[in-house]
Amino acid sequence: MTNTTDYSQVDLGNSDSFRVAMLLPLSGNMAATGQGMKNAATMAIGDINNNNLVVQFYDTKGTTSGARVAIENALGAGSQMILGPLTADEVMAVSDTAKSKDVPVISFSTSPSVLSEGIYSLGLFSDQQIERIVHYAAGQGRRQFAAVLPNNQSGINMFKSFIKAARNNGVQVTKVGFYAPDTMEFTGLVTSMIGGKGTEPGFDALLIPESGNRLKAVSSMFSYYDVASPNVLYMGTSIWANTGLSKETELYGAVYPVMSLKQINNFNERYNELFGERPNGLSIFAYDAVALSAAVAAKNRQDLYTQIENADGYYGMSGVFRVLANGQNEHGLDVVKVSPSGEQLVENAPQRFYDTHLLYGGESDFSYMNIPQIYGQAPSNIQSIWSGL
Repeated sequence: MTNTTDYSQVDLGNSDSFRVAMLLPLSGNMAATGQGMKNAATMAIGDINNNNLVVQFYDTKGTTSGARVAIENALGAGSQMILGPLTADEVMAVSDTAKSKDVPVISFSTSPSVLSEGIYSLGLFSDQQIERIVHYAAGQGRRQFAAVLPNNQSGINMFKSFIKAARNNGVQVTKVGFYAPDTMEFTGLVTSMIGGKGTEPGFDALLIPESGNRLKAVSSMFSYYDVASPNVLYMGTSIWANTGLSKETELYGAVYPVMSLKQINNFNERYNELFGERPNGLSIFAYDAVALSAAVAAKNRQDLYTQIENADGYYGMSGVFRVLANGQNEHGLDVVKVSPSGEQLVENAPQRFYDTHLLYGGESDFSYMNIPQIYGQAPSNIQSIWSGL
């Protein structure tokens, strides 16, 4: 007999109810994150007030064994859709069981390797952030792009996304530098990429998907070589949000994508009013998962997968979003600018989806692009990756 995992039940429902299970780490090392997500989900339940939607919470304890117990109990209670779990390992632990019962999973993991048909995610992926910010920069007339990336699998994945985004928006990637993920020393890399003071950098837009002291270290080094606004547009990802960049003068004018700024501010205020604290960065996805569940519950439940993958998408607390057949998703993203007074909105997120494949840009002729100059990586490694793009 399976051990019973801890869960709380919002409503016992009736025969017409649409039963949804949310799998979260409500105990263990990630309990604070899980509880914040549960708070947000409870907030959504109150806002939506759908009597036919039943949401139950199951504790994964932040472990693969806890996730397996949680999904067995959720399916045993008749759950028709799974929200969560949180980590890639937990998603892998529940996927086969969910598929065997033909129950879709909408997780919060941003590891593409654990997603597949019927195993989705609402998390914000780096590739769509890079696509968004390249699309914006291209629209501002930037044509030669560069990036500095960590020399690990995450950096390689971002390199692929960067190249694809440039191709989709008709611009050229000219230089890419790779650095040791734990380094704080960028003198050698930046010197190699720039070539010295007074030298034209060979790009007019620069992606730095870093945060904290490492972001400050690398941007300061480029600034030392006079790589600065307005000649070069610095670009980041949403990791830049809430990092106090208003004091970093070399980043004034830099841009990065975020989920709907207006919506997030509203969510943060309401969450604080209800729970007396600021939400963690993942809580809003739990809210939107419940919103998606309510929308699905109101439609034909005979084909949940088609409803989940609705090309028109959904509108949640984070703004417009949709779930794709490969398990990933697209979010409408604002673009904000770093300024002395804080982040400033410079371009609103799209309010609807116009294209069935891409939210930003559109596929162009891939043959025009040359392989960029590479620093900090063996050319043969990049050539192999390039050939597979």
